[in-house]
Amino acid sequence: WEYASKSVGQRACVIIAGVALNAVLAFIAFIVAFQIGVPFITSEVGQVMPGSPAWEAGIQKGDKIIEADGNKDIDFEDLFTVVALSDSDEGIDLKVERGNNVFDVNVIPEYDDEHGIQRMGIMPAASLEIDKIFAFESNDSPASNAGIQVEDVVVAVNGNRISTEDEFREIETSSAEKEMLITVLRDNKEIELKATPSKATRWMLGISCATATLDGVKNNSLASKAGLIKGDEIIEINSKPVTGFTSIKNLIIGSEDENCIISVKRGNTFTLIAVPLTDTKAKEEFLGGLTPFYGLKVDSLVEEFPAEKIGLMPGDMIVSLNEKELKDWNNLLQIVTMSYGKPMTIEWVRGNERFVSTIESKKDEKNAAGRIGIKFKEKTVIKKYGLIGSCVIGTQKAIINVQRLYLTIKGFVSQRLSTKNVGGVILIAQASYESAKVGVGKLVYFLGILSLQLALLNILPVPVLDGGHLLFLAIEKVKGSPVSQRTLAIAQYIGFGFIITLVIYATRNDIMRLLTL
Repeated sequence: WEYASKSVGQRACVIIAGVALNAVLAFIAFIVAFQIGVPFITSEVGQVMPGSPAWEAGIQKGDKIIEADGNKDIDFEDLFTVVALSDSDEGIDLKVERGNNVFDVNVIPEYDDEHGIQRMGIMPAASLEIDKIFAFESNDSPASNAGIQVEDVVVAVNGNRISTEDEFREIETSSAEKEMLITVLRDNKEIELKATPSKATRWMLGISCATATLDGVKNNSLASKAGLIKGDEIIEINSKPVTGFTSIKNLIIGSEDENCIISVKRGNTFTLIAVPLTDTKAKEEFLGGLTPFYGLKVDSLVEEFPAEKIGLMPGDMIVSLNEKELKDWNNLLQIVTMSYGKPMTIEWVRGNERFVSTIESKKDEKNAAGRIGIKFKEKTVIKKYGLIGSCVIGTQKAIINVQRLYLTIKGFVSQRLSTKNVGGVILIAQASYESAKVGVGKLVYFLGILSLQLALLNILPVPVLDGGHLLFLAIEKVKGSPVSQRTLAIAQYIGFGFIITLVIYATRNDIMRLLTL
């Protein structure tokens, strides 16, 4: 009855049984969790990124996605996975609820180089329950000073009842250094608290680099119906040259012709497109269907800001900041934001001439926004089912979590996903604690995910793990004899070293996260 005396098939069954037990425990945990009730982030759209696939498809803030590629009753986690695994050529067929209407739309996700996955460019909707309280540069936290607490629910501002985050942010933004009366619901009691928002300002050079190249054209918009597509470069409008997106807006709004004649460069060809824009509403609708590509060519300047003062002009191409060659517009924004007004060396090109100067970013006091330092929780929905329903949804969630683990491993292998995201025992403990705070259902669901991931990772062909043992059994089956003890020992040492290194690295990441909280 000794293990070593058994056949290859029998030994493989023993190993697989251990992995299968973890998978079965995960399945049972999912069933129990959904009978208790598990909260998930809803599929309601909170933000749509301009120029993103969702924006182009016409999806709007407040829309609720109720079906994706045939998957019904979905939450944001489901949607994320469907998008990440979708065929980028065929796109995703979505069923969208807007008010009392339900309509179908196809979205073609774009590959996100930074994160190594496909995305459609939406964020989930937020509730009015406070998730986090934070301080600003000066360590000042108006929310904390006012006595606002995590899990408080904002119900009114300045005596007026509110129901959306947008309503709160609009009042907050316009109340910089002005006292706000915030009514929160805490332990079923309404409490009035006074908070004075800090003034949040941006560091700016005073330039826009919105080019005449279109980064997105909204489907079924006037621009789309006229024949404009993503990637088109607008050269002229009514025979007047275009220098950037600002000039496009000015020429469209200022046009007195019933038909705007737009000269477009598409690849290596040029074409003329006539667009009927008879009134201001039509012009605004046309422009609303376009989003520009942001580059490094200056489109417009803000008066009395540093860029104008040192002589930058529309059409200039910015080359570097602080002797660092700029990659793109986001790179420029990042450097300017982190400069905090310190002198920087800027280099730009105008035609065949090259210019170098010193520039200091300036705070945009005119457009300062009020901020009290709070983040709202995403809207959630409790998913609770009977025994049969729990079995069905438990199976679906098991499949989704297998797919997400596949995406994670694929991201690490392709180096698209940073290894800084690897977590260990401390992160698991933190996640368990956070899940327990949400409720027993969420905790059991989280434990089910851990058990499932343990089963899947354990089956990987790494020596020391069960998958490694199965690999050696397969080799034994093929060659007709076991692998030599020396080879097996070396492989086990390598596998053990790999696992220990991974554990140490994950723990190190956990500690670094704790130090930066």
